[in-house]
Amino acid sequence: MYGGSLDQANAALRAYVREHGDRPWTAEELAELARLRAEWTAAARGVRVQIRPVAGPVAGAAVVTAA
Repeated sequence: MYGGSLDQANAALRAYVREHGDRPWTAEELAELARLRAEWTAAARGVRVQIRPVAGPVAGAAVVTAA
C-alpha cells in the first residue's frame, strides 16, 4: 500500500492502535506498527502541501498546511 490513500493509511493505523488497547507491545506488534506508520508516511508524502504566507515577520518558521 505504500503511497496509497492518506485516509486509508490513517484509518488502518488508528484501528490497529485502538484494537491493541492499553497493554504492553510485543516485538511483532511493534514491527506491524512500524509498517503501518511507514505506509502512513508514504501516503502523507503523496499529499500536496501548501505553504501559506504569514502576516508579520517570521524568524525561522513557516506555516504549512495540507491542501
